[in-house]
Amino acid sequence: MTVGAVLLLTGIFIILMGAISTAIMVWFGFRRPEYRKEHFTGRTTGTVERMSNFYSNNIRVPLVSYTVEGQTYKVAGPRFAGSTTVTFNVGHSQLLSSSSNITTDGELPAVVKMKGSRYAAQNAMAARYPVGKTVDVFYDPAAPKHAFVERDAPIPKTVAALLVAVCGAVTATGLVMAIIGGLILAH
Repeated sequence: MTVGAVLLLTGIFIILMGAISTAIMVWFGFRRPEYRKEHFTGRTTGTVERMSNFYSNNIRVPLVSYTVEGQTYKVAGPRFAGSTTVTFNVGHSQLLSSSSNITTDGELPAVVKMKGSRYAAQNAMAARYPVGKTVDVFYDPAAPKHAFVERDAPIPKTVAALLVAVCGAVTATGLVMAIIGGLILAH
């Protein structure tokens, strides 16, 4: 296989992967949050059954059951848009005491900020969502099994825009490779 053919085929592959990645990033970063705002208009209360096996940004979230028109559904949440952890170790000793910005009441942060380890945030989630606690659940009336707990946590717009730009750059790189490969094959 010639260099031109390799460049052309590799470029086409990168274009496809970049275009698919761009579409996914546009959906999750921009279209999905708007869709959820427009369609998740139903509101009910749910009950915390237990901590689920689902993790959102390294934080285990509760499993909540809720009922809509006599049908019971389950959702894991609330979810987080991101998390940051600050640690400071010297030797085998951690110098920061563990803490997080998750509190037992009040507004739940979209981004979890932790000092020390994630266990403080995990313990705060368990304290905030004990078994039997009643929480708000928002759902799509046309498809009640699609829901979220307390509040939605979409990817921040700046992060989504950066990811779309990176995926677009990958697509453009593939396009350049395909053009160069095509030009080499034409000569």
